[in-house]
Amino acid sequence: MPLSYDRNSDRPDVFVPSYTSKRKKSMIVSSNEVQMNQNSNTANGQNDLRLFDKEQLAKLLIHALKELGYNQSSNALQEETGGIQVESAVVQKLFNIIRSGNYENITVSLLCQLPLKYGSLNSEHIAGHLSQGQPPFNQSGYLGTSSEDNSMKIENIIVQGTDWQRVIAQMQQELKNFESILPVSGKSFDSQIAVQLISLVEIMVLINREIFLELVFDQQNPPIAVLFLRNILRKYIQLWDSLLSLENHFLDKDTTFTPDNLLREMTTILTSPFDSNQRNTMWHGSLARSRETLIEEISDYINPNDLVPKGRLLTLLKQAITYQQTQEAFSAVAENEELATIENGEQSTSFKQCNKKFNLLQDNISTFQQIKFVEEKTLIQNVDEIWYLQFSPDGKYLASASADSLTDRKIMIYDVENDFQVYKVLAGNDQCVLYLSFSPDSRYVVSCPFNEMANVYDIHSKGESTNINPNSENGLIAEVIAPINTFQIPSTPGSPEAASNNCGGPPRIWCCDWFHTSDHKGRFVVGSPDREVAIYDMNRNAIILRLSNSICPPLNGTNDLGSAPLEPFPRVHDLKITADDNYLILMTHQGNIDVYDLTQLPSNEKVEAKEANLDKVLLPRISRLTVQKRMTCISLPNIVDPKSPLASLLLVSLQSNELQLWDFKEQILVQKFFGQRQEQFIIRSCFGYNNELIASGSEDGKIYIWDRINGNIVGVLTAHVTQRPVPSGSNKKFGKNCNVVAWSPTNKALCASGGDDGYIKIWRVGTE
Repeated sequence: MPLSYDRNSDRPDVFVPSYTSKRKKSMIVSSNEVQMNQNSNTANGQNDLRLFDKEQLAKLLIHALKELGYNQSSNALQEETGGIQVESAVVQKLFNIIRSGNYENITVSLLCQLPLKYGSLNSEHIAGHLSQGQPPFNQSGYLGTSSEDNSMKIENIIVQGTDWQRVIAQMQQELKNFESILPVSGKSFDSQIAVQLISLVEIMVLINREIFLELVFDQQNPPIAVLFLRNILRKYIQLWDSLLSLENHFLDKDTTFTPDNLLREMTTILTSPFDSNQRNTMWHGSLARSRETLIEEISDYINPNDLVPKGRLLTLLKQAITYQQTQEAFSAVAENEELATIENGEQSTSFKQCNKKFNLLQDNISTFQQIKFVEEKTLIQNVDEIWYLQFSPDGKYLASASADSLTDRKIMIYDVENDFQVYKVLAGNDQCVLYLSFSPDSRYVVSCPFNEMANVYDIHSKGESTNINPNSENGLIAEVIAPINTFQIPSTPGSPEAASNNCGGPPRIWCCDWFHTSDHKGRFVVGSPDREVAIYDMNRNAIILRLSNSICPPLNGTNDLGSAPLEPFPRVHDLKITADDNYLILMTHQGNIDVYDLTQLPSNEKVEAKEANLDKVLLPRISRLTVQKRMTCISLPNIVDPKSPLASLLLVSLQSNELQLWDFKEQILVQKFFGQRQEQFIIRSCFGYNNELIASGSEDGKIYIWDRINGNIVGVLTAHVTQRPVPSGSNKKFGKNCNVVAWSPTNKALCASGGDDGYIKIWRVGTE
């Protein structure tokens, strides 16, 4: 799609595509237009009503009025509509039984009448399947009992009150009725009936769980509760478990509500101390609250046509607002952060933390015209091309690496909170620095020069003072520091890495990333284009594992005799470790992205206790993304919660004028981003603005910014396109590439770019 410059922009160097702003309508409207609009709106309103069922609309309104507390208005509307019910008669009957605690009135025949999501279970149909010696439903609504002995004699139980005695007897009778169905279900019932039967049993399990909870917390009769759990509830759970093994792929998967978990929870109630948190969290404080919770749980099984779901109208309104915002060309920046969570690095459509009142009488208006990208500062201390930038995890520092061949002081650490003054200068890198990586605590930095040596720095160590910062009242005195450790990957004669290194020396180290969790504190991984990846442990100041010697065949691969030999370990140009330390992602020279399982890597504690032998560790490759194009970098989103839905995203920059967004767990290509120029050089990209934006440098010196979800360009910043003056006595010619963009992990509106001009530019995203 052709792009055009925004002629109304106050900043000529900020490019904004015209299709990202809505076309403005004239505020002057003629009387004829007003009449035409009114007629059109009336006609459209009538047509819109035809799209929906009038009875369903009435149900929604009646239900919403009740939830808002307008009971009289709700009753009046219900009467005017001819008595439309928001819940069917049988559902009302069951819920009234639960609210009153008359559980003895719950029968199989009553449950069979419930309008379930998967259809009602026809009692006559079941009776037809019980022809093999099983009695059908009798007139009282019960199935005949099975031949199993009664293991719980009601007359031998001393209970408090006749009602509870009837309840327990009724639940035991219904258990026998369900058990009489089960022997036939696996042989004669089709999938639909089996799923319906599972739903009924789960409802019965929930009801019996409530009875058990009331015996424990309300009746305070643990002996009876123990007998009830052992002889009734446990058997319901066993029945439920056996049904799930027959037919469960039609049901929604719930990893928490399972037979094992439920039985464990009920047992915990009996074994935990009286005032324990585990015990108290399972009881809602009163009979009324507990029974209403049970009703809400059962409601999930009911067909919405027969029971309006709780908060249904509010759910529809939230969906409408979310849809309106997703249709914006630039939905990442919204006034007052309506849907953004406060937690760093993630965005959610949760409305719980939102204080804004949404206007329901009109569409939510876009704030895109107020968005701007501002160049805040230019850092000029470097005199050669900027090849790498990274903010520290705490957002307090910015590290830069340059290609300056005249000095070993190629890395600078800027103090973000002190106007980006130079905090430390890292010496000891004789060759151009390709890569930098901060430790999770923001204290250490690993540098990867062009050669085989990697350096580790403590950025808070003391060093020699330098006057690189301009003199000012609040000026910092920068210090030049040396590495606290320098290491290389030892070369093994005859190994693949030795053969692939043209110099015949140790493998070159070109990339690095740290482990994030406390189990692997002090560890990081380095990668080499000479077919090697190694794990370094600062606690030992040694390499503890080399992946080229510690990998096993892919989990779906074979290693039988006569099969093809294992492929050589790949040439690695970039790597990343996920936030949970479970996956190592390698960007290879061969056009593939390999994902390795790190869960088998022993923790520091196990290694120190000698409970694990690192020499026997094998790390399997669990997946491969076949990109088949030359890649220059990979990036992971900035997230705090490893369980975030964004945790599986992977951004890949390609030397084919495009970026790709992958889900590396599902091995799905999610989105592509076009517009930037990238054909010859290494250009680095990143996630930005709470991971809602994608930013990349470009060989035309500009920064391109895309909406992550929609893939459209939301801004192009003229960053490194002007010619830098050549210092006197130098014949250095500066290029115009923008090589790298880095985004602050703690300040979503702050990012930095570095280019061939040697400048580092600081940018802010904001509103007018």
